[in-house]
Amino acid sequence: MARILGRNVQVTTGSIVALAASLLLSTAACSSDSAEPPPTAIASTSIPSATRTSAVPIPLESAYTTTIARKTARIHFTYGATLVSVAGRKQTISTTGTGTVDFAHSTSQTVRDVDGGGRSEVRIIGPDFYQRSVTAGGAPSSTRWTRVVPGGGASGSATSPSSATSPATSPSSVQPGAGDDAALRLGFLSGAAAPVTTVGEESVDGVRTIHYKLSVNLETASQRGNISAATVDYYKGILGTVLQPTEAWIDADGLIRQLRITVTSAASDSPAPHTEIIRTVTYSDFGLPLNITAPAPNEIVPG
Repeated sequence: MARILGRNVQVTTGSIVALAASLLLSTAACSSDSAEPPPTAIASTSIPSATRTSAVPIPLESAYTTTIARKTARIHFTYGATLVSVAGRKQTISTTGTGTVDFAHSTSQTVRDVDGGGRSEVRIIGPDFYQRSVTAGGAPSSTRWTRVVPGGGASGSATSPSSATSPATSPSSVQPGAGDDAALRLGFLSGAAAPVTTVGEESVDGVRTIHYKLSVNLETASQRGNISAATVDYYKGILGTVLQPTEAWIDADGLIRQLRITVTSAASDSPAPHTEIIRTVTYSDFGLPLNITAPAPNEIVPG
């Protein structure tokens, strides 16, 4: 299994898949040699201005709370994780998916396709992560779900009830790759920090938006209770800093229509192997009715 070195941190190929796709799958089935870059954002028409501002624009500063207030949304996402060897060879793991997310209850339900790794249906209920394989046509391959404990791999055993808190009241308690992923890192944007570059007007799914480039302060987002401290530590170990390069597309109502997070390991400026990860998520149909629940106990593979 490939090993990627950051500053005092070791990142395995398996952890890259978890970070890039939140799918705890075997990377042997997912990795492939490729000279192509990770998938780009959904196509948009840009009128760039590249204006740098000294303060965080009000629409950007309030975008997280404005979006969360809508409670639910439909999502489409593309993740690309590129592993770069000392010789410069690139291996790219790509994941695409669609689904729905309930921000108010920290839950989501998605169908995800991993290059070479098949299709999975995933439900995230607070800190708990459930997945099962589905056919190309979308029908479940099995009625049985596997429950994944964050950081512990696939298992039928659950996180101890005493260690789990209500996702609606304690969103910062969840771990990287599971509960925080319910909003697909939307909480990062609550740490928006100056300076900000206003790229210009762009269309996302036919909606006019303003495209911003910035770095978010992960510690600020954590202090505000919108991402977990464990997520901050995880990203800080890879990035070597608490500042996360981020792009956001905000519409006229102040809603986040698209979010892109770029993660490059701290070793990228050296000959050592490193990783480059791009996560792009679009949001639409805000406020749609949802009722996302965990699978019944008899539908979960026993541990």
